[in-house]
Formats: sequence, C-alpha cells, structure tokens
Amino acid sequence: MSIIFSSCKSLKLRKSDEFHISTNLKLGYPTEVKYFQVGKQKIRCLITGNPNGDNLLLIHGSPSSLSSWMPLYSDTAFMETFRMIAVDRPGYGYSNFGKVETSIAKQAEIVEAVMDSLELSATTLLGTSYGGPVAAQVAMQRPERVAHLILLSASVKPTAEKTYGISHLMVAPVIKYLFPAIFRMSSEEKFSHARELALLKNWDSIISPTSIVHGDQDRLVYFSNAEFLKEKISNSKLYVMENKGHALMFTDPEYLKKILWEVFNEHKRIARVKN
Repeated sequence: MSIIFSSCKSLKLRKSDEFHISTNLKLGYPTEVKYFQVGKQKIRCLITGNPNGDNLLLIHGSPSSLSSWMPLYSDTAFMETFRMIAVDRPGYGYSNFGKVETSIAKQAEIVEAVMDSLELSATTLLGTSYGGPVAAQVAMQRPERVAHLILLSASVKPTAEKTYGISHLMVAPVIKYLFPAIFRMSSEEKFSHARELALLKNWDSIISPTSIVHGDQDRLVYFSNAEFLKEKISNSKLYVMENKGHALMFTDPEYLKKILWEVFNEHKRIARVKN
C-alpha cells in the first residue's frame, strides 16, 4: 500500500518546458515558455503556433495543466491558424504547483495580467471545465480584449457538478496527504466552487460572441451548465455534443478538434455577415 501511495504522490499531470519546446520544434513550430510574476504568483505560459495567427488563449480545467492542450499543439491546422497561448492556472503545472487559488476573480486577474504583458487584443478565449468560469470572468471584466469566448464543458452553475465521496477524504486533515497533490488541489477547488460561482453575477457584461460547447452525456459537469449559460449570455450559441461526456481532450480529441473547427468557422461566418 505504501508503494501505491508513494507513486501517487508523485503524480503531477504536467510536462516540462523542455518537453514542450523540443516536441513542437520537431513539428516545425517555435515554442516559447514564459514565466510571469503576478503578485505572489509565478505563472507559466506557453506560446506556440503561427506568430501571425489569430490569438487563441487556453485555460485548462482541474486536475490538469497547460499540457492537456497537447492535441491542439500537435495539430497542423491549429498550429497554422492560431498563435496559441496557454497558462497553467495557479497551483497546477509549473505555476506555484501545490498552492491552489480557489478565487475565480483572482484567477481571472492573473489571466488578464498575462494578456496585458503579451499585449493581447482580439483574442479568442477558450476555457474548459473549471477554466470556463475563469474565462467568463475575464470576458466580463475585459470585454474589449475578447473577440470570441468559447466555454467548453464549463462548470459555471453552482452545485451542478458531481462530487465523488473520495473527494471528501482529499481535503480531510492528515488523510489528505496520502493523495497526490494535484488531486488534493482539485478537491479543494471543488469544495469552494459553488461559493465562488455564486459570485459570478455580471453575465450581462459579456458582449463577446460566445460559443457554448457541451456533451449531453456529461456525468461530471452536468449539461444544465450549458443551459444556464445559454440563458445568461444573450449573444451565445449552444453546440451540443451528442452522446459525449466530459474531458474529451483526453478521451476523444479527434472529435473535439472537429467540433472546435465547426465553432471557429461558424464564428468567422457570422462575423463576415455582420461586417
């Protein structure tokens, strides 16, 4: 049993800077990893793809890191079309690993600081799962920076997500240290999530065209989250992934890339019509 716990405690679900840089160079795309000091937080950011492409900023879920977006980093179409920027949310990857930030508002401020440092404008902001409400908060506060908001399997409706019994053990005194740090952080975030989501009130301030993408068989972040968003954001379109669940970047990346292309192309088509 001690061997099992020992191996679990080393689980971090992240790839090193060197790994990402060397992998993408082999694909023919320069990749840069930057670290930004935002208050007390040291935040890792990865930049890859076409330097002259449209800005696509990626915010991961939980437990995860910017490494979870690798199916996009290794896809020629995405790399040719976008200048992709991904951040490790606080506590994950190499952003102060092990010290999670449960405040959605503070996470959004960190993302905004990164956007300011990189002088990003007209950015497509893609947030998935627990990264979804962070992306939404940014769109609320900095609408001039967000050209297109994509909320993928986003957990935004208080209490509309599954909590496993073992999650309670992962935040219990002493016992929690038997589990990998990344799962402890995820559980800490989970048990603060309903409270944090209740603070998201300025939905009317999201003026960016918004694409809501959600699986109708999502048993972790329930489909009612998508319905909640469709009701709250007037300038939005709902894309239902039929017979699909959660975390498709891991379980069915090819399907997910296909649906994302549908979203991108539809957004461009609508933008052309309006102009």
